[in-house]
Amino acid sequence: MSDSYLDRFLKAVEVSDHAVFTGPDDRSRRHLVQYHDDQFDPPLLLDFTEKDFDDAVRATGRNARSVWPDDPEPEAGIKLMLVHLYESMSKEEHPRRRIFISEGQLWAE
Repeated sequence: MSDSYLDRFLKAVEVSDHAVFTGPDDRSRRHLVQYHDDQFDPPLLLDFTEKDFDDAVRATGRNARSVWPDDPEPEAGIKLMLVHLYESMSKEEHPRRRIFISEGQLWAE
């Protein structure tokens, strides 16, 4: 069985951004414990379902192909979600609660 879009995304974030995730727990929730040099205590909740993430990847993948034309839609969508996460996590005010999806993009607050 192949990895879900979310699994592929989490692996990419772990490699490219030195992230550490926990979960899924017994309620299928995942948390971000570390991102680059930032440690989160308490960890940030990934406040979306796997289906929410898959839907966002499909929606953004169409537009992301203009940036990564050689990649299929899902891969381009995952790459764009990596960019969204990086931009949201790089704001001056560090996130303290959760990472969520709004209008097909990842946001941290």
